[in-house]
Amino acid sequence: MLDSLLFDLKSVCEQLLPILGAVALVYLCILLKHAWKLLDQAVETVKSLDPTIKLANQSIEKVQAPLDTAVKLSHTMDDMHDKAVEGVSKLAEGAAGGVDRMKSFVADKTGKKNDIAEAVAEADKEEASHE
Repeated sequence: MLDSLLFDLKSVCEQLLPILGAVALVYLCILLKHAWKLLDQAVETVKSLDPTIKLANQSIEKVQAPLDTAVKLSHTMDDMHDKAVEGVSKLAEGAAGGVDRMKSFVADKTGKKNDIAEAVAEADKEEASHE
């Protein structure tokens, strides 16, 4: 019984396989035709975008020069700021050194070096406590 079932399936498959193969080829041809049309439409779309892309590139080139100028100006301003900070810090250091020398000079001339040193120490302690 199993042998007869397998034999009948074999004869049915021998008749159906060529028909199913032909149907599969027809569907494959239709699919390839649609893919070909899609590819042609994509090429046409890209060709139609070419002038727009060229116009965008020209606009970017026109904007590039002012942007370069802004970058150079920004770097110049940064350099000026750095030099100003450096100058102010050197001025503050020089002023602090001058004040110390002046205190020493006054203390030496008045002979009250110890009194002034104590007053300065107290002032420094008060500043430290306020911070």
